[in-house]
Amino acid sequence: MMRPRLMTDAVIDRLVEGSRMGMSLGTAAEYAGISRRTLTYWLTRGREEALAISAGQHPNAPEVPYVDLFDKVTSARAQAAARAIAQIQRAGAGGAVLEETTRRFRDSVTGQVVEETTVKRQVPDWKASAWYLTHQHGTDYAEGYSLDAQLGAEDQGEERVEADLEGLAQRLAVSLHAVEYPPEIEPGDEVVDADIVD
Repeated sequence: MMRPRLMTDAVIDRLVEGSRMGMSLGTAAEYAGISRRTLTYWLTRGREEALAISAGQHPNAPEVPYVDLFDKVTSARAQAAARAIAQIQRAGAGGAVLEETTRRFRDSVTGQVVEETTVKRQVPDWKASAWYLTHQHGTDYAEGYSLDAQLGAEDQGEERVEADLEGLAQRLAVSLHAVEYPPEIEPGDEVVDADIVD
């Protein structure tokens, strides 16, 4: 099971270290002193052999070093992701200690030395939680991904209805024109009640 000439222990260690820090594949490759193309080639071979092995095929000896590298880099990247997600979750929840100040003073009434500690904590940051949801759970929480879009025709077992885009565009143009150039009201005319009419 000979490894490729460039796949030395030092290169593997740097790839794993960079991946564990959260580097992209390209940056990890540069950090290890190889090209992104070389790393992508190695990882692709490792993934394909790993899939073949999991499908019940016997390991192909020349491909085993690629599988080992693929497993190590995948595991390191998962560790980096887990660490980052934990930090995002902590930021979303808030409460992390930002500053702790302790002061000692003599109480003017009792004369005893009193110790007072003040703790400044991070406030919860909803943006961190929003970032997590949109990036980790994709379209389920993407902006504008409504219930109607999630309950598509495929889920309902109905045929998809094509929208009349031209008619919609014309109605939108008329509505925008009315907003920009509202009709003038004659003196003495009074709007008592109004409904939006299609």
